[in-house]
Amino acid sequence: MISVTMGGKSRKRPSTDIPDCKYGLDCYQKNPQHRKKFRHPESVTEQKNANPESVTELKNANPESVSEQKNNLTPEKEISDFQNNTETTESQEKISSEAKFAETVGEVLKSMPADFFEFWNFCKTINELKPEDAFSELGLQLTGIYDILSKQLSKTKKVVLHCHYRYYYDPPEFQTVITSSDKDLYHIGYFRDEPDKHPSVLVSNSAASGPKLTLKGDNIFAAMNTELTGRLKKLKQTALRNKFSKTQENLQKYAKGKKYSLEISTAKTKARSKKVNSKTFNDFGIVVPVANDVGYRPLPDSNATVKSVLKRIVSAEDENKRLEMEESLDELITNVQFANDECDFGMGLELGIDLFAFGDPYFHSHILSILPLAYKLLNRPKYAEVVEFHLRNRKKSGDLNALD
Repeated sequence: MISVTMGGKSRKRPSTDIPDCKYGLDCYQKNPQHRKKFRHPESVTEQKNANPESVTELKNANPESVSEQKNNLTPEKEISDFQNNTETTESQEKISSEAKFAETVGEVLKSMPADFFEFWNFCKTINELKPEDAFSELGLQLTGIYDILSKQLSKTKKVVLHCHYRYYYDPPEFQTVITSSDKDLYHIGYFRDEPDKHPSVLVSNSAASGPKLTLKGDNIFAAMNTELTGRLKKLKQTALRNKFSKTQENLQKYAKGKKYSLEISTAKTKARSKKVNSKTFNDFGIVVPVANDVGYRPLPDSNATVKSVLKRIVSAEDENKRLEMEESLDELITNVQFANDECDFGMGLELGIDLFAFGDPYFHSHILSILPLAYKLLNRPKYAEVVEFHLRNRKKSGDLNALD
């Protein structure tokens, strides 16, 4: 018997006959072991390339009751449409002007929270001509989204910021605003679970060290205050330490006057923590809406088990061994496909983020088959485009200026 786990339950299939692959023509998997375990229509690739419109609809469509609970979401059409349009030419991939989610500078600025602008004003009190350099003597630079202000770009100018200061482990939810000259590629950014809402928190990451995201508070004053405290302790130059000790005092007074908390843990950060559905490899977790127990189901394996599977795949001694090891990952992907059918889109987001945070380029094709689709099904299509752009331009260096 072959079993597939669904929401803690095991679905068994008779082994007396090779079962049909649930996704038929839509199946993207090329693993020979998967092809042996499931029956597929002949010439899948040829049929897809010859006539994408003829690809059959997914089986087992969602019950109407489930769709209604999820505001009339229709994953079958989303899945079919997405999978039929994932392949683009190399030239198209490199032209950022073709991004569907290009925005005007005005639109980008409108999406930023009030503390973003208040902090820029505070930095002007330190360096009126170049606010972005206000903390440069400490190795900190306002950049990322702040480049729009420092470069004084016209509000009508169209920009694509998908990869602008997007470090190797930054998920689509991360928007860099502060970088450092540290060798570990330390940077700070806003984190928003949904692209059309203001960010609720800021986090930091050291891209040269790994995917871990660390909470820095619910506003940029709190994030910088924490940075100043840590860096001043290490600073050996007395004059510079005295200068920025005074700057920190002024920052604290300014933030208090604007009613910004300087605490890391606040009501806003705690509110997000309560909404986290599952902890991910980057330690920050995912947040997806759940209504009537529909929206998220956990992966059948623990994070430790999934990491172990991925490590065995990338360290396999040869291709045959690697394909054997991939069976466990194929099972997880099959679970995600079942979950998508039943509107538990969070599972695909969780596995996609885990693969992304694991960091090995070998899994980029797997990520592209899971994560953009999860974002589309969750009504976060901008993030689908961001991760597609990022994976095509993923760099381990700090040379990430995409505006110039």
